[in-house]
Amino acid sequence: MSIELHCPHCAKHIRAPDDAGGKRGKCPACGGSLYIPMPVSDDDLIPLAPLDEDAERRAEELRRESITYAASVDKDAARAGTEGRRDEGTKGLGPPQSEMPGEVVDYGGLVNRFIVAMHESKLDEAERVAARLKKAGVRAHDYVDGLFLDQMPPNIKGVPPQLVKSFLKALLGRLGE
Repeated sequence: MSIELHCPHCAKHIRAPDDAGGKRGKCPACGGSLYIPMPVSDDDLIPLAPLDEDAERRAEELRRESITYAASVDKDAARAGTEGRRDEGTKGLGPPQSEMPGEVVDYGGLVNRFIVAMHESKLDEAERVAARLKKAGVRAHDYVDGLFLDQMPPNIKGVPPQLVKSFLKALLGRLGE
């Protein structure tokens, strides 16, 4: 078996014999001095912990329950607090659509749809979702702002966390202040 490494000077792939481990050598391509690490045995490798599917499922259920609970609290607050109040964005037509009695807005689901649509370059779908969130008003903006400010962005299958952050920033721009 041999030790495989890359030269720090020219990035050339090098194979060194096991007995060269722990010593310094020269790169055969560029002649640069390099350290040859000790060989790694199977005993040195630490296996990854298996993914706990039940824990993942429970976490998703809790997230959905919290969204449903928050939406029901919002609905109750809308019923109690919007009587006689008009939102400027509706030009006297009543409370914003997200505060209509009986309507529940799944902010998390809509944000996920927006991010997936953006990732898949389905810009029309992303715009429709953003418009629906904008109709939801301040609560939707606050929800997205909270996700954006969170150290750990939502885990959305197939979308890198940095990209999720970028899409959340773009969504905040569409929702306005």
